[in-house]
Amino acid sequence: MAGQAQSMADAIAQLAVEQGAATPAVRGGDWRMAVVATVGADGTITTTDGIVARRTAAYEAPLVGDQIRIAQSGAGSWIAEGRLVPTTGDGWVAPALTSPWANFGSGYQPARYRLYACGDVSIEGVVGTGATSVTGTSAVFTLPSGCWPTATQMIGQVMNGNVTRQLTVNNLGQVRFVNLPAGTVTFITLNSRFSTL
Repeated sequence: MAGQAQSMADAIAQLAVEQGAATPAVRGGDWRMAVVATVGADGTITTTDGIVARRTAAYEAPLVGDQIRIAQSGAGSWIAEGRLVPTTGDGWVAPALTSPWANFGSGYQPARYRLYACGDVSIEGVVGTGATSVTGTSAVFTLPSGCWPTATQMIGQVMNGNVTRQLTVNNLGQVRFVNLPAGTVTFITLNSRFSTL
């Protein structure tokens, strides 16, 4: 009889632990990572596993596929706190430049780009074509998916001779100079920040 009572007590204790782990009011607040499946017009998102969470004001312009942090209160309500840094990190990345473009060197910033958690992308650096002549439109590099603007961006850049030239970044991530006169480019700047949202 004592053995049965002990088994029953153990089973009840185990059940209490399992129920407590599944009940926010018992275990307290909780957080975890999730992926956005749908975005509601009422300030909510729904995760791929069906959790509906209210967005914080800091989580602007949510997108399907965003990897986010969600948190649950002790009362069971969920909030979406915002995007997480991509698995590739949020540091600067040196792109593979398209020939004949190369970094200018001489102590100037090499070409690089960075994706911020807010969805902005920065491009910076100084490049040139060396002894190779270019004219018209010339591709410098292509940004990876996720770093593309939703529409073409046009940005003025400074070229040798203190001349302004047009840099474009299109919605396929192609970074290129347009309307270049025939000739070599000793140096030209790459300075831009734009939104991918």
